Amino acid sequence: MPINVNGKLSLLRVHDVGTAYGPPSDQIDVEVVVQFVGRPADAYGFQLRANGNEPSRTGMLNLLRDGFNFGWHVWIDYDAPPGHHNGTLFRVWVTKDASVGPISGGPVVVGHIA
Repeated sequence: MPINVNGKLSLLRVHDVGTAYGPPSDQIDVEVVVQFVGRPADAYGFQLRANGNEPSRTGMLNLLRDGFNFGWHVWIDYDAPPGHHNGTLFRVWVTKDASVGPISGGPVVVGHIA
């Protein structure tokens, strides 16, 4: 059964395939990791690999990056074994306060386009 957590992000980490995250007893095999403000013991992540999930995972990373950069409210659904602090997330969405207006200056492009 999916579990939901939401709030502002305090950490957005991306690392190499195979390096994993967390202690051996609570490790997740992921490349993208997030943590929320006020929940320093809990981390959530997903794999970002060249397979059939790559387009949706790239979209999730983009949403997380925007949520982190703009201070938006981030929501995730994830799975974790009972008693574990680290889980695998599979759904991401962001919301912003009604008082927050549109972003000025247009979209921010990160990365290299060949």
